[in-house]
Amino acid sequence: MSDQIGDQRGLTALGAVGLALALGLIGGTLDVLTGPGLRTMFAVTFVAGSALAAWLVRRADLRVAVIMPPLVYVTVALIGGAMENAGEPGSFLTQQALELANALVLGAPVLLVATGLAVLIAVFRGTRGR
Repeated sequence: MSDQIGDQRGLTALGAVGLALALGLIGGTLDVLTGPGLRTMFAVTFVAGSALAAWLVRRADLRVAVIMPPLVYVTVALIGGAMENAGEPGSFLTQQALELANALVLGAPVLLVATGLAVLIAVFRGTRGR
């Protein structure tokens, strides 16, 4: 099982996604439990998780580090929206769509920073070994 997550060469793609997702979920959960929406704790843990995943992933899986931040962001936004709106009246799909749109609009800077940082780290690591 450990070879599915990482080895001496670094994290596998699955391990990198797991790391970024775990950190994002921790920050997102703290934010949702202490107030409305994804805020500062999520922003910090999401950017850190994306950067750390790009730094620790195997060189062969660097592409994953670049495409992962938007996918992790959407996943955490949907989970956070479901946690926040649990038990409220109305259509679950409508609530999720509104929550996702809100998170994408208000969280665009965080998403861009995390993705940009992951790209910079991946490019640095990809060109460093040549």
